[in-house]
This record gives sequence, C-alpha cells and structure tokens, in this order.
Amino acid sequence: MPKKTFLNLPTSRQAEIRDLLLTIFFEKPVSQVKVSEIVDALQMSRGIFYKYFEDLNDAYDYLIHFYAGQIHGEIIQHMLEQENDFFQGIENFLVLYVNLDHASVRYRQLALLTQNTYLFSYRPETTRGLDTWHNMLEKNQLEMPTHEEQISFLYFSMKLVIDSLTDMIANQWDKETLLQDFRFKKQWLINGIKKS
Repeated sequence: MPKKTFLNLPTSRQAEIRDLLLTIFFEKPVSQVKVSEIVDALQMSRGIFYKYFEDLNDAYDYLIHFYAGQIHGEIIQHMLEQENDFFQGIENFLVLYVNLDHASVRYRQLALLTQNTYLFSYRPETTRGLDTWHNMLEKNQLEMPTHEEQISFLYFSMKLVIDSLTDMIANQWDKETLLQDFRFKKQWLINGIKKS
C-alpha cells in the first residue's frame, strides 16, 4: 500500500499518478516496467517515487486495490438501486461494461482487474455499509443468519460479477451471451443444481 507521503498528496495529484500507472501497467506486465518510465512520465525524481511506494509491486497492488474498491462500490450501488431484486442490480451493472471502448479508462481499469482477480478478493476490515447489506439481503429473502456468512456472501457476489466480466473479455461476449451466462449462475444459486 502507498506510503503516507502519497496519501497526503492532493487528490488531483494522486489521480494523475494513478492515471499514469494505469496507462503503463495496462500496456505491459509489471515485470517489464521500470521505475524510470514512471518518474520520467511524471517528471519526478526516483527518490520521490520511493517516498510514495515501496517498489513497483507496491504501486501496482495499490492501483488494483483502488480500482477494485471503486468497482465494489459501483456494484453495491446497482444492487441498492434494485433493492428488491438483487440479481437485477448485478445485471444492470454488467450491462455497463459490455460495450466499453477498449481505449477507455474504464475498460483499462476492468482489464487490469480481470488479470488480477486474486487482488480483487482483498477484504478490508470495515463495518461501513454492513447494515445496508443486511437489510438488502432481508428484502431479497436471502437467508444468512450470521454476520460472517453475510460478509462472505458479499465477497462471493463481487467475485461472481468480476468472474462474469473476465469471461466476457476473454471470450469477447456480446450483451446477450454475457447475460445468458450470468442467468445460468443466478439460476444455480437460487434453485440449486441437484434433482430433488
């Protein structure tokens, strides 16, 4: 995670650094990136880079966690907008990403996340928004008696979304194919797969 000196920067400068990191890490794997590329593009000294991040992997991990947090928030917002139809909220979110221009920032963020789904699984310690999540589960008649199970289902839901988007990118699916595949998963969750 970035050092305190990075977090103390104005938000506009943090965003500028993130944008450049996204461009660089989207174009090539972190193993092929050199710190000199970053410092030259940002017109900063090598020493300043190391005041912000431990190393390139630290900068990369920060970027993934930042965008994962943003997408988590967007997914939850779409679920809340359809608070009585949890899965429709997810479908609405998925549709946003189907026809993204591959040159767009949003597509590059998604592509980076889908290449690093293990980092997307990071579970920060927080209690913010958990009451809202609990209420949404109740409204959708999704029974999960413990707090731990509710949190686990939250992250399972996030993984379900990112896995669907990963499949979409890998297979170049259109909207209909993406939604059909997601609806299979939804059906399995709601009804199970074992014959009664």
